[in-house]
Amino acid sequence: MSFLLVLAAPPDELEILASDLFDLGATGVELQEPGQLLMPGTPALPAGLGRCIAHFAERETALAAAADLRRSEVVPVELPEQDWSIAWRAHHRPLRMGPRVWVHPPWDVPAIGPREVRVAIDPGMAFGTGSHPTTALCLERLDELLLLRPSSDVLDIGTGSGILAIGAALLGAGRVVATENDPVALEVARRGALLNGLAKGRIEFLLSQPDHVPGAPFGIVVANILLNTLVELAPRIATRVAPSGRLVLSGLLADQGDEAEDAYRASGLRIVGRKQREEWIRVEMERPA
Repeated sequence: MSFLLVLAAPPDELEILASDLFDLGATGVELQEPGQLLMPGTPALPAGLGRCIAHFAERETALAAAADLRRSEVVPVELPEQDWSIAWRAHHRPLRMGPRVWVHPPWDVPAIGPREVRVAIDPGMAFGTGSHPTTALCLERLDELLLLRPSSDVLDIGTGSGILAIGAALLGAGRVVATENDPVALEVARRGALLNGLAKGRIEFLLSQPDHVPGAPFGIVVANILLNTLVELAPRIATRVAPSGRLVLSGLLADQGDEAEDAYRASGLRIVGRKQREEWIRVEMERPA
């Protein structure tokens, strides 16, 4: 038998909660985010909230985790191990994102065409699997930009699972750098790069603020993080965008685009496009030549 804790939380707290659950003994965590397509029969998410489903080998460990998180009212759900495995894996299928990219779990490898690439992401490691609209929007645009600007250097700020940096490397980007302020997330991203067959050093993983990244500015900078962090880091992120370079921002709700744009206009960039998917948007900006 195994035991599940099902915890609701605001979308911007899900990855932190997942990390805490791993620290408290979870052997796997599934994130369900607002706007995500759920398995048939899955209860709808509470309004404005997402859900963490954490898998524990022992009931006592699950109870202790709930108590440590001050969620003692949450009762572990007993589940046969085989049923959990089937249900958990069935939720994760290959997804097409952009002109050339497929994102897939390691156990379900899609057939691809000669110009396409596969990005394998292990959902059990949390930190973003590619199913959220903001990740899809960023990866889609990264693919399009690397078609228009092959071999561009790419900086991925707040890399999480590493999905965007890994995608950039597989799509033929030049130098690829991925930054994080969370060493656990950075280690997950490193493991993700190895899972995808990338040589050690193909992506530079840095526990660093964006303005501390060494070397020249980047032709493409992508940041899929929350509005308050994007605004706070705007001067630092903007310095990393090369002349004529593009900055792709997401993690933004539709009504947050203007505030994000204003922060980066103040740092010398200009707006070149937006795209919305469900209630989320992507903002694209450029540094004039």
